[in-house]
Amino acid sequence: MEIIKWSKDLESDVQAFNGEHKFLVDTINNIYTLLKEGKKDEAKKLLVEKAVSYTDKHFKHEEEVMERYGYPKEELEKHKKIHRFFVRYVVETLAPKIENGGDKEFRDALNFIIGWLVMHIKNMDVKGYGKWFKEKGIEVPDKMVEI
Repeated sequence: MEIIKWSKDLESDVQAFNGEHKFLVDTINNIYTLLKEGKKDEAKKLLVEKAVSYTDKHFKHEEEVMERYGYPKEELEKHKKIHRFFVRYVVETLAPKIENGGDKEFRDALNFIIGWLVMHIKNMDVKGYGKWFKEKGIEVPDKMVEI
């Protein structure tokens, strides 16, 4: 079951990041499916072992690439700060609610993650570095990070 549908408006000009974003979207969709099927423990495990760890690797990859190609320092720092907020919020606030709460808490946390991810990709990634790389004519040859 898809709770997030991949669409053109989620694509930036950086193919590796599009692949990483698609991986995250697919993972979130898998978590949602497991939760809907009543497989909460499997969904939790997938969220913790795959989604959170991959997101951290993806963020580091984005930041390294932006820095390597001279993305404006002020915008890069803002992007890093937003990434750090998300990881800290998921680990410190949402993870305990998911672990100790019921299905509602898990769904609420997942809905936050979904909303944040989609808005971040559209507003910070596509309209931010995606637009910047395109305007500068920069093609990033990087491959996707793997888990």
